[in-house]
Amino acid sequence: MSSLQQPLSSHWADQVAFRLCKKNDKDSYTLASGITPSGVVHIGNFREVITVDLVARAVRSLGRKARFIYSWDDFDTFRKVPKNLPRQEELVKYLRLPISVVPDPYDKDESYAAHNEKVFEKELDQLGIHPEYIYQYKQYSSGKYATEIRKALEQKDKIASILNEWRSEPLGKDWLPTTMYCESCGKDEMDYERYDGEWSYSYKCKNCGHEATTDIRTTKNLKLNWRTDWPMRWAFEKVDFEPGGKDHSSQGGSFDTAKRIVSEVWNWKAPEYQQYDFVSIKGLTGKMSSSSGVLISLSEALDVYDPQMIRWIFVMQKPNRDFALAFDSDVIKNYDEFDAQEKLVFNDKSNSKWAFFKRAYELSLTTETTIDGMRPPVRAPFRELCNRLQICDMDIDKTYSKFYSSTITSESDIKNFHSRSARAIFWLEHYASEEFKYRLNSQKILDSQLGLSSNVTEAICNLKQMISSIDLSSIDTKDLNQKIYDCFNTICDSKEFFSAVYQKIIGRPQGPRLPSFLKEIGKERVVNLL
Repeated sequence: MSSLQQPLSSHWADQVAFRLCKKNDKDSYTLASGITPSGVVHIGNFREVITVDLVARAVRSLGRKARFIYSWDDFDTFRKVPKNLPRQEELVKYLRLPISVVPDPYDKDESYAAHNEKVFEKELDQLGIHPEYIYQYKQYSSGKYATEIRKALEQKDKIASILNEWRSEPLGKDWLPTTMYCESCGKDEMDYERYDGEWSYSYKCKNCGHEATTDIRTTKNLKLNWRTDWPMRWAFEKVDFEPGGKDHSSQGGSFDTAKRIVSEVWNWKAPEYQQYDFVSIKGLTGKMSSSSGVLISLSEALDVYDPQMIRWIFVMQKPNRDFALAFDSDVIKNYDEFDAQEKLVFNDKSNSKWAFFKRAYELSLTTETTIDGMRPPVRAPFRELCNRLQICDMDIDKTYSKFYSSTITSESDIKNFHSRSARAIFWLEHYASEEFKYRLNSQKILDSQLGLSSNVTEAICNLKQMISSIDLSSIDTKDLNQKIYDCFNTICDSKEFFSAVYQKIIGRPQGPRLPSFLKEIGKERVVNLL
């Protein structure tokens, strides 16, 4: 391989990729991620996936191949029924069984695990993330890991010794690095488990009393426990890079012990590691949890942010720092910052941060490409779009025709406009504060209905006549503001005047800044409502 001189950019993904390739320069690398599908895979879990995806892209940018594997740990035990699931009482019967055999409470897929897997895989596909999926239930039940299970059992004392260094209470002498599911009732709680040597494994089920001796090579019910399973798979898949959460990264945590186990039992080195921190939701208290049902799914995030925006938000965060994903008014801020950075990337190469922003922008794209030769997108600013959609009664086509048909003309830009508009509408309807939301009145509100004084009525009459006499679409907002002021200045109190105008237009005493708001609505409708 050609020697690497420096990282492609200062972005953290390029730094990690350079470090990985420099340490072990070869043609191809395996990068890994995975999770137990014990519930909805939430936006916090997504951080691990996007971390691997970005590093894989960075590795490929260095001219190497990158294999991204994603393990579904669907052979893990179903320990708790998430609170947000239907048919709670029925699911309780499946506790202590593998997640892969728990029925789908939504009656859509062959199992509960498969349902969660398919939902997340579809979500990832929308973000341009296409791993090679490995289903651990199939791996174990097919006997692929039989030799590795035997190796772990033969060296159980060594594994226990490594784990005991960080335990306040040592593991018992009869401890095994395995989990057995009863071949009769399917549950994993045993009176005893015993490795008899060679390929023989014995157990007695605590739940149903079934007692048996089974062959490690043919049983579909035996797996390694988490602390042993993780390093085993590093060696089995020849993993070069895998990130881990803060909870796995502490001293004596699962990554520390896995490093020792993979070296001393499987004679393989631990992969390059990147710790990532938690993602929280602004306004949502506590850590997200699939089992508790307190979470935001990737689909829910996609209701508010388009795929490139979600990628960009994560791209711009260093993985070892926690951050909160906003669904409140900061959604507007996030869109504004993205648009500003996009304009800089395409129009201002002189900016000192241009190279970094260009790389970050490219990593945010749902297709793996560069922007060289790409035409700059034309977008509708999110705040402006929210206001204009409300003026047009949330009609996307009407909003486009009225405000954007002359500026947003390419097929891709129109597609982006519809995508952003749909998300703006969803945000307005589900997350925006009441102060930000309004609807234009469908019927006139009479002065008598508002109980207006004769002075306020006169001022509104002045406003109506002024609007009728000018070209509202072309007048400068500053000039319009002065004309509005002249309508009430010597007649009535400004607060009473503005309150009455907004009541007539949107049925509320307050609203967007009046000059630009009137221009957006248009002369005919303003005059009619006044």
